Amino acid sequence: MKLSKILLICVAAGLLAACASNKPAADDAPDIPVVEDQDPIIQLEAKRNARLFKQTAQQMAESMQLPDITYKFDSIRPPDYSYELLDKLVEILNNRESLKLVIEGNTDIVGDKDYNYWLGGARAAAMKSYLVSRGVRADRIRIHSYGADRPLTLDNSPEGRWTNRRVHFVLTTRTWNSVY
Repeated sequence: MKLSKILLICVAAGLLAACASNKPAADDAPDIPVVEDQDPIIQLEAKRNARLFKQTAQQMAESMQLPDITYKFDSIRPPDYSYELLDKLVEILNNRESLKLVIEGNTDIVGDKDYNYWLGGARAAAMKSYLVSRGVRADRIRIHSYGADRPLTLDNSPEGRWTNRRVHFVLTTRTWNSVY
C-alpha cells in the first residue's frame, strides 16, 4: 500500500512538472517559423544588394542583375533610396528596346494571405507607375505579387521580415507570350 501511494505521488509530481514547463506543446506552437540564430541569408542579401546598387546603368544592363528594394512594414510607398535605382532602370529600358522588366512584389509573413497579395502587388505597381511616369512604355513592364509565398529567409526576427518585404526586379529579353 505504501509503495502504491509513493508511486502515485511520483506520477502526480511528474505530471505537474510537465504542465509547468515553459515550452509549448507541439499543438500550441505558432504558425510562424522561429529560427534560433540569425539566418545567414539576411547578411548575404544585404551584401548582394549593396554590391548591385553600386553598379552603373550600363553594368546593370550587361549583368542583368538588379538589387531588391526593401520596404517598411505595411508600406507601399517606395523608399527614398529606391529612386536612384529606378532612374537607372529608366535609362536602361529607354536605351535598350529589347529589354523588358518583371517587377515582383513580396511581403513578410505578418498579415493574412489576401492582404499580403494585395500589398505585394501594390508595391510592384508603385514601382511600375514611377517608371512609366519617366517615359518607359507600360507594355514593357509586368508586375506580379507573390505575397508571403516566396520568402528569402524563414527568420522571423525584424531583420528577417525586413529582408522578405521586397520588390524584386527581373530584366528579360523574352517575349511576353513565351513567358507570361
